Amino acid sequence: MIVNKSMFPLQTGFGVITKMQDRFADLQMQLGTGMKASTLADMGRDLPLSLSVRSRLAKIEGFSANIATVDLRMSFLDKTLSRLDTMESEARNSAVQGQYGTNNINMATLPSLSKARLDELVTLLNSDVNGRYLFGGSNTDTAPVPDTTTLLEGQGGKAGFKAVLSERRAADAGTLGNGRLASAHTVGTATVSLAEDGLHPFGMKLSNISTTAPNTALTYTAPVTTVPATAKSLDVTFADVPDLIVAGNTITMGFALPDGTETQVTLRAVTTAAVPPALDEFVIGVDADTTAVNFKATLDAKLVDVGSKELSAASNFVASESFFNGPGEPVLRVAGGNPATATALRVADESDTIMWYQGQSPAVAAEGLGRMGIGTVTDTVTLSGKLPVTDKYGFQITAVSADTAHIDTTFTAATATSGASTSFKFDPALAANEAVKVTLSEPGGGTRTLTLTAVSGKAGAGQFSIGTNANETAANFAKALDIVASEAAMTAEGNPRATVTSQIDDSTRVAYGIEANESGLLRLVRSQASMAVENFLDTDAGTEADSKARYDAMARRQQLQLSESHNSERGSIEILTMEMAIARNSLKSATTRHTDYKAQLDNLLSDVETVSKEDVAMEILALQTRLQASYQVTSMVSQLSLSKYM
Repeated sequence: MIVNKSMFPLQTGFGVITKMQDRFADLQMQLGTGMKASTLADMGRDLPLSLSVRSRLAKIEGFSANIATVDLRMSFLDKTLSRLDTMESEARNSAVQGQYGTNNINMATLPSLSKARLDELVTLLNSDVNGRYLFGGSNTDTAPVPDTTTLLEGQGGKAGFKAVLSERRAADAGTLGNGRLASAHTVGTATVSLAEDGLHPFGMKLSNISTTAPNTALTYTAPVTTVPATAKSLDVTFADVPDLIVAGNTITMGFALPDGTETQVTLRAVTTAAVPPALDEFVIGVDADTTAVNFKATLDAKLVDVGSKELSAASNFVASESFFNGPGEPVLRVAGGNPATATALRVADESDTIMWYQGQSPAVAAEGLGRMGIGTVTDTVTLSGKLPVTDKYGFQITAVSADTAHIDTTFTAATATSGASTSFKFDPALAANEAVKVTLSEPGGGTRTLTLTAVSGKAGAGQFSIGTNANETAANFAKALDIVASEAAMTAEGNPRATVTSQIDDSTRVAYGIEANESGLLRLVRSQASMAVENFLDTDAGTEADSKARYDAMARRQQLQLSESHNSERGSIEILTMEMAIARNSLKSATTRHTDYKAQLDNLLSDVETVSKEDVAMEILALQTRLQASYQVTSMVSQLSLSKYM
């Protein structure tokens, strides 16, 4: 028998020892780091799962970073909206009719307080977080609103609000300060006429007339609106002796003001003039003709008085609507060289007028049907564009479908002085399924088609009911047209919230964009600017009573602008606050989901990539024992010989 080292293969022994040494090194690394492997390549079959989990964790980390950033911005928005809501409440309560304060302190301080609020409001609307402006929609790199001084005074030859207001007041007052109304009396007729001085948006418009005098003492012709519209007029004719008007009888005239409000003038007949003369009294003369002369004189003076108070306040607020334009509307100014005789508005531009809002804004707005109006007269419905004409804002009516068997359609293209329009005249024999289409274009170049189909019975979407006669059918069509036009305008306007969004989950984006010209913010800006430019103690504006009357007129309009009845409107400060709260709750929900999911993934990743140090330590001890034994055996075998073996 031959005994040698071939009976003990050293190569194999060395290989086993090397493997144990490698394993020992791995175990030492695991003991030191707690990780199964130092590189992804060493993960083996656990690699795909590890990569998948890490990829998901990276996504969650990205979503969490977005949430943290958005939450910071929304936290700022929340505080800002809370302050704006407080300012709205303060402004609403700052001016109340009849509350002038001791020594008229409220009248003296209201303009300066309003300007201070306007200045704070502008600062809040120009808020930014880390250089990102929050109230300009998707335009986040520049401040959306100029500073207060620029807004009110203008800059670089461009008109500010004060200049626009001055033009508007002059245009509404007219050369005589009486609201662009003209009275006339022809001697011997006992009739006083009052007429608007033309078709235009300025001044006071005749609305109604009534009297407490017997019918035999006074006859009148109420103003009637015709199509096409004409300037309205009315006549007051006094009956002569023995049916002459008696003391205490009154004549009341109603007037529509430029801002959409109404005012009344009531004149009372007296036998003797008061000392000093009262603005609302006229003296009964010896006959009807003399009474008419006295009535005209009192009416003229009263109209000037209304022009300096109610009309002046109305001019202020309508000028604020023209200058502080809302979504889908241009900035408007009085056209022509002499505002007192102007007959139209014009679209202002950046070359001559400060643009108050420079953030993102839709060119078509739901309010106002995208600068269109619907009118109905007997059996005819008209859809027309709003003046002044501009292709930068609102829908443009570009076409209407051809006549059907019982619907006559007409399209009139826009001109420099009139908007495009379509009309629909209905025949009593209208049959079901007759349809008309109106084509609208948007400033961005897109087009929309409004389609309405006649049906018998109840109408659904895109339909209108055939009435018992042509007039009823026209009324039904007008309602349906209003619905489809409103839907088209709302779709074109879009949602301001969607102007700024952030991904917070695989399938969730939170929308938190706000535009400074939304309705609630716009009302606050307009009302504070209107009040800021007033001076209720201006001695040139008349007596203390006159100042109080102007104060009351302005206070009433501010109350209307900031009334809590607007709280439910889209874009109000309250709705904005609610929508931001909903968005922030979405952030919190997403954060909770990510936190829970991340914990699960971390546990899974730990199971895949980490080791138990206790188990590793035990394995190291076992391996160390085996290594020592292997070293000893190998050493002995490497020195083996027959004599040693024996």
